This record gives sequence, structure tokens and C-alpha cells, in this order.
Amino acid sequence: MTARRFKRGSPGLAVAYVRISTDATCASAAEQRAAIDAWSSREGVEIAAWHEDRGEDIGDRPGFAAAIEALTLAGAGLFAVASEDRASIAGISGPYRSAAGERGARLVTADGSGMPGGTHGCPICGDPLDLWPRHPRAVCGLCKHEATDEAGRPLEFFNTSLGGGFGARYADTGEPRDSHACVIRGVRCRADEARFGGIVIEAIDKVP
Repeated sequence: MTARRFKRGSPGLAVAYVRISTDATCASAAEQRAAIDAWSSREGVEIAAWHEDRGEDIGDRPGFAAAIEALTLAGAGLFAVASEDRASIAGISGPYRSAAGERGARLVTADGSGMPGGTHGCPICGDPLDLWPRHPRAVCGLCKHEATDEAGRPLEFFNTSLGGGFGARYADTGEPRDSHACVIRGVRCRADEARFGGIVIEAIDKVP
């Protein structure tokens, strides 16, 4: 079975996600909504849908699941939360960024906390990124899902085991592909296993 592929959403549309925990320092739902509303007004972004979760159980977050699906339904290019701590699962925001990116959206925080600065950007689209010293030409999660072969057929890259490894296949048929080469928006790239697992794609050519 091949994975579902998603198109990049509109940068002018966002799905907002509010998460309430028992932490005494956690902002209330009203405070989080106010922060996201202020951000959307400041940035000229329309909130297409709101979703919310309450409690500490990481494995039971129906609001988050609904918010991720809403990205596709709304064609939204932004997944908005109030702050870095609201964008975390067990202390990391990676799963949120990955889940949003796989559906054509970018994670943003209303207060800007925990977000990459403007010193490094995706070599394909320019979106801000955390710099990987080992992979300075790494593309963003959104561009990663636009990878095709030289003829324009969509590609998927994956780890071959829990310990890592590298595999490639055609997204439309699941047919294996014995190559690390790919193309994103006309730019030649190379996909490979990341240092601690996962997949990294780096641009080889400069963007025209």
C-alpha cells in the first residue's frame, strides 16, 4: 500500500489547535485562542477551523487528529498553535511539524517561540528551517513531499527498518526504485537516511 500524498496548502489559511493540560502554568483555552486570533489578524491569515484537546494523555488527542485532517479539508497551509509548549508531544514539537508537513502545511506558533529564525531557509521554497550542520542543503518537510523522478512521477523515501536504512519507491504504484536521485520543482536533489533515522533530502542544484 502506498502512502497518501498531499498538496501544499494556502499560506493565507490556517487550522488552529488549542491544547489544555493540568499544568498550572498552561494558558487557558481563551488565552490561547486570543493569542492565535491576534497572530492571524497581524499576519492577515484566515482561521479555517478550530480544534481543541484537554488532558495529559499523549495517546488520546482527538482534537489534534481532527485538526490535522482539517488541514486537508480546508486546503490550509498553516497549522497554528499559541506557543512552543502547546506544540509539543512529550517535550518535542517534531511530530507536530512532521504531521502538518505531510499534509502540506507548516507549523507556526502565535508568539514565535520555538520556531526557526530567518538565518536559514529551505533551498527550494525559502521557508525558515532549523539548520542541520550535517545537511546544510536539506529541504523542508513540505518540499520533501513534492519529490519526483526525472520524468515527474511522485516518489516516496523511507527507512527500511526501525534502526534506519534507506528505501525508495514510486508513490503511485509502490514499485521499488533503486536510486537516491530525485527532483523537486525542477531542482536536482538527493535523498538519504538521516543520521538518527528518518529521511533527509538535500538540494544539489541551486534554485534558478
